[in-house]
Amino acid sequence: MYFSGELSIDPSQMTIINPVKPSKAFGKLFYFLTAGALSEKEEQETFSAVAILQQINRALRTMGINNIVHLAKDEIDFYLDAEGRENDLRETMESFRLETDRFESELFEKLYLVIEHTDNGIKYLIKIAINRIHKVGEYPIKISVNGVLTDFAPADGESTAEITERMKPIFQSQEKYDTFRREKQALFNLFIDQLALALRTYIQVDDLHKTVDTQIIRPKKHIKDSREIEHERYGQPIYSGYYGYDSLFFYAFLWSAMSHNHHIHYDNVTVVDSHGQEMFSVGEEGFNAGDGAAMNPEADFAPPESGDITYFGDNEFASEFSEAGLLGDASGLGDTASDTGWLDGFDFGGGDFSGCSSCSSCGGA
Repeated sequence: MYFSGELSIDPSQMTIINPVKPSKAFGKLFYFLTAGALSEKEEQETFSAVAILQQINRALRTMGINNIVHLAKDEIDFYLDAEGRENDLRETMESFRLETDRFESELFEKLYLVIEHTDNGIKYLIKIAINRIHKVGEYPIKISVNGVLTDFAPADGESTAEITERMKPIFQSQEKYDTFRREKQALFNLFIDQLALALRTYIQVDDLHKTVDTQIIRPKKHIKDSREIEHERYGQPIYSGYYGYDSLFFYAFLWSAMSHNHHIHYDNVTVVDSHGQEMFSVGEEGFNAGDGAAMNPEADFAPPESGDITYFGDNEFASEFSEAGLLGDASGLGDTASDTGWLDGFDFGGGDFSGCSSCSSCGGA
């Protein structure tokens, strides 16, 4: 178990809205015939890389957050902490300001800033992604936060069996499990609220959207050692393989097996695969992790026999879900989609013209 939160921020900045030229032939034809009026639009924010990072830096420092892990501009790493340095945020920000001239700063497309912080027994890894150019309606600043429990950080030379033994008291009863989860979830929620307030204070915001979630990993195979954890650079920050996090995060790969063995009842959680991709969400009714093989990493996956569960297709178990009929008819269109292939890549501004017949509204145009 670990916690995940997301803050999406729409800053109060002037924007330039430009039409996007389609890549396919017929899309290009309509683009020029309509002078781009029917094309998808993108916004281009006016803030510079230096300016927005300075605002974020001030917000973080008011919370005592001063450890940077990663800073990248347009997929090029500017800073990557490979040795666990501390209190390096200010130094890195100043170096970035001095080494990035105004012209280069204003031309950036994407910025990635990853920082870490520990508070009340939770280690936070915070990824701030800034997209200067983005679709109309999308928020240019997205902050992904992972909260990992420090209770089960391994001591030097501690074995998997010893870590599991230290975890057992949490799973002795449903009451102890629920109490532990509620206490940790409350601390995580408080941190997210404080982070949102700090960002609002230093960044002029038109809107800020917040979500929080409890996530549990269901590995496709039994993970026996932290060295077996696979990394995912562009996923949730905790899966990126940053210095020292695999060993800290290892307990989360043991959680589903512990839940299965102790028949823990899950509710209001999201189960993810070994890369952090959503497998299924569990509602209020929930299900017993000890029933069947849904949460048993030593067995082939089988869906829970009951419970209010919604399945997702973009994960390690997608083929199993599809074969079991858990995803439904993804297309919902039958053969209709193939009939309009000549318009692929063309955006009619939200209207659906496939299968349209003549009527008084549009004349079959």
